[in-house]
Amino acid sequence: MKLYLQVLWLFLFSTQLVLAQDKLIAVKGRVVAATDHTPLPGVSVFLQVAGSKPKAIGITDGQGEFNIRVAPDAKLELRFISFEPMIIAVNNRAAITVSLKPSATSLKESVVVGYQKRTRETVTGSVTRITAKDIQDVPVSNIEQLMQGRVAGLNISQTTGAPGFRGSASIRGLSQVMVKGGGNNAYLTPQSPLYVIDGVPVDANAGFEYGFQSNGPGTSPLSLIPPEDIESIDVMKDAEATSLYGSRGANGVIVITTRRGQSAVPIIRYAGNMFINFPPSLRNTIGGKAERDYRVNMIMNTLNEDEIHRISTNGFLSDSLNPFYNNSTNWQDIYYQVTYNQTHNVSVSGGDQKLNYKTNVNFYNERGVIKNTGFDRYSLNQNINFNPNPRLQVSGYLSAGLGKKLKGSGNGLTDVGAGSSISSSLYPGPSYFNNVGQFTGAMFRKNDTRTYDIRTYLNIMYEILPHLQLLTNTSYDYTADQEDTFIPALANSDQPGIYGYSGRKNNLYNRSAINYNNVFKGKHSIYAAVFSEATIAQVQNKVINQTNAPNDYYHGPLGMTTYYSGVSGIPVAGGFSEVHSVALAANISYDYDKKYVVNFNYRADGNSYSGIKERWAQSPSVGVRYNFNKENFLADKKWLDFGDIRFSYGVNLRPTTDIYASLGWYDVAGNYNGVTRVSPHLGLMPNPYLKPEEVEQFNYGFDMSIFNGRVGLTFDAYTKTVYNMLYTRPLATSTGFSSTYTNDASLYNYGYEVSVTFRPFKPTSKINWTINLNTAINRDVLLSLPGQATQMLSDDKTVMNRVGYGALSNYLYVTQGVYRTDDDVPVDPITGYRYRNGDNGFYHAGDVKFQDVNGNYVTDETDKQVSGTPVARITGGFSSYLTYKNFSLNFNGTVLFKRDLINNALSERMDNLRSPYDNGTLVNLNDLNYWTGNGDVAKYPDPYNYRSLTNSYRALQTLFQEDGSFIKINAITFGYTANRAWSSKYHMNALRVYTTVTNPFLFTGYSGPNPESVTELGRDRLDTYPISRTLSFGLNVEF
Repeated sequence: MKLYLQVLWLFLFSTQLVLAQDKLIAVKGRVVAATDHTPLPGVSVFLQVAGSKPKAIGITDGQGEFNIRVAPDAKLELRFISFEPMIIAVNNRAAITVSLKPSATSLKESVVVGYQKRTRETVTGSVTRITAKDIQDVPVSNIEQLMQGRVAGLNISQTTGAPGFRGSASIRGLSQVMVKGGGNNAYLTPQSPLYVIDGVPVDANAGFEYGFQSNGPGTSPLSLIPPEDIESIDVMKDAEATSLYGSRGANGVIVITTRRGQSAVPIIRYAGNMFINFPPSLRNTIGGKAERDYRVNMIMNTLNEDEIHRISTNGFLSDSLNPFYNNSTNWQDIYYQVTYNQTHNVSVSGGDQKLNYKTNVNFYNERGVIKNTGFDRYSLNQNINFNPNPRLQVSGYLSAGLGKKLKGSGNGLTDVGAGSSISSSLYPGPSYFNNVGQFTGAMFRKNDTRTYDIRTYLNIMYEILPHLQLLTNTSYDYTADQEDTFIPALANSDQPGIYGYSGRKNNLYNRSAINYNNVFKGKHSIYAAVFSEATIAQVQNKVINQTNAPNDYYHGPLGMTTYYSGVSGIPVAGGFSEVHSVALAANISYDYDKKYVVNFNYRADGNSYSGIKERWAQSPSVGVRYNFNKENFLADKKWLDFGDIRFSYGVNLRPTTDIYASLGWYDVAGNYNGVTRVSPHLGLMPNPYLKPEEVEQFNYGFDMSIFNGRVGLTFDAYTKTVYNMLYTRPLATSTGFSSTYTNDASLYNYGYEVSVTFRPFKPTSKINWTINLNTAINRDVLLSLPGQATQMLSDDKTVMNRVGYGALSNYLYVTQGVYRTDDDVPVDPITGYRYRNGDNGFYHAGDVKFQDVNGNYVTDETDKQVSGTPVARITGGFSSYLTYKNFSLNFNGTVLFKRDLINNALSERMDNLRSPYDNGTLVNLNDLNYWTGNGDVAKYPDPYNYRSLTNSYRALQTLFQEDGSFIKINAITFGYTANRAWSSKYHMNALRVYTTVTNPFLFTGYSGPNPESVTELGRDRLDTYPISRTLSFGLNVEF
């Protein structure tokens, strides 16, 4: 009987279970943010179960949608980090749309300012956020490229297309005006902002030297961060937002936050991309018979019998029937290539408010459009956040990266071989019988360049009393650089060369703080914090360069004997430095009912490398904000989402240089009587009285959003003054030193920034379209120079600094056309000599006509004048995000106006035409208006007069100065997201495919290839690494 009852009970239970299964209904849900109705991917869906914990049954996909089967009366709980959890009843509905409200915690985490997480309505400084959505779908080797055109006032230029290298970045105009180097190698002192990656300050200029960001491997830490792992980027522009970062934040701060686990259900994401790089349009050259005719005609036009006779002595001009000289080789095609590349990213994440984790693995492989160049990235990023109880939070982070580069025949930023393409088209391509040194150096130079980076931190926060917290953050960053290069003999004056570089950087950092946060009577909020920082940074590097190695088969190791090193020996260089720095800071914030907000910040920095008389740099700031949408008389204005007015003032002080500039150093200066002699370095007099640079800023801001987020506006007006600016001052020879650093220069910037957001369609529409526009206008004025000078020239006399005007001005000869006839050349009435260049270069018809400023009938340095500036006056960008059902179309671009460039490349190419006997590549002149005979009105001088001594094609003249304005489309992406019902059949939570075109269009009046790929001083180099176009095909899968 007992057995019978047990069987009967089992039967009834099974029947009930089957009937319950039959009553399950399919529910399709969509989860959006209540603030702007954007879809929320990764939201965990739980089923409420009576008497036990909720059961995870689903997760939203990339469109914020989920599909489940539950009972008609089931209750669902939706959880997502930074949003309030919500419980909803199904109520027999087949479709559900849920709006999650941001939690109070999420509002505080919306923007990171001064290591703090604040709500936007309490931020008094100028801060702009770039989200992961903004930078997705574009494969790049450096994440700085993805910020271009995104933020008003942030000017990022791709000065090079070399894989793995960064360009230039600046916030709100110039912060430095000191020019170093000369000619095409002249560069502006670095002025990049401070980068903070997951709370750890990072030097993005690591390895910066000689303007190429490439001391040794030259791999920026930003190249080792995969874009797929970035959650957000916050750009801080004014002193109030950056003051708590101290002296390093004087040029602005960019905070990068990587992804965290956000789902109770573990999520596995894969993002893969196959992309093709195409070389840009190359210059139009003269080839084959046309080249020979051009050279012969140039010689025949001289009407000089000796010159005409020389034609027969040059085989490549006279022997047209010889197969060796009867070719039409395009050497550019030999250097450039189409490349096929790939990137793969896998992440595993999960967790909830109590425990969340993430592991991200990335591989990036790109070969450059110039052969023998490229970049590979291997990275591993892990983080874990553990909150064992409401009073204790522990976070850990580990990042490991390896960057490998191939540099070809240049330093990566430039490429000598591809830039010159020196061989005549009449010669056959490279072979055993025609081995060109430049080609050999570019194609067969062996280069093993690597950067290893390991960065880790541990963050602990404990609430010792209600509203009172202790926090400590300790991080360690280790970077090792290594470069081994071998140069074949043919590319190195018949002397095989071996170069070795080894560098090591260690950075130990700690920040400890005590925070107090409380709300009184529901409306008075007070936040106070005091923290200290301590940093120990070590840098060690060694360089060894051996020439005249035994042969092309010996690639090392490098020894110290001079037997195989010829006369030059083995130059060895290196150095070691250790810097200690400490800081104390305090912050007090008060707001009344989130309507009136006041922030006070103060920080003092001291370090071991400042001038011994100025040890501490102090950075105070204050900011206020008025959220007028909180006023009662606006409470019923449904069209107004929010509106505020901001004002901030602050000062950032930063050390001007290093310990060597303040205390000097010694050199090994040969020997005397067999004894090694050591003497002070005489190139730079030490200055122990160097003061910290002082950057003072005012900012006035206005923000508004109306019509439920459909229109948004942000406006900022600012002034930025840099006092005690570092400047090199030449010294009299009687001092025994050639120059010294001083703090006698100052600079003033002022400008305006506008950002506008449009959403043309209602949040309930099937079409979701967001349009973002931003622009910035900046002007700079130089206030003072050393020794109360009113103007000073750079070392190579190409850039002038003038007090009362723009800080950087081109200093050029003014071109007034071309002499039509000999009679047009002026004659000195005193000497009877024609206008001339130097002593013997008399001008003739077809020569360039320069303005004779001093009236001495001689072209000399005193005839140069200020003309134009390499600093852009207007910058900006635009973006569009359009989705319809499962389809999306996105694009973004960059604009830059009113910048003057020097087309050095065109100058060099035309100057190369002057020698018909040179076997270099010739440029087609059909598109240029040049002088051909008496009476011609031309823009360019006679290219055939190779015997002229007037140097008519010198680069430093207004003839080659052009407007560098441009509008560029950075990327266009078309994507499709598969239906959840289809992807779930294959156990996928989400599936998306897309294709992206990078750098598809460039609109400019500039005659060169690309007005963006120039130096910061606006010089278009002939050997600049070009920016390629890319076509990519991507796949994103989520499990």
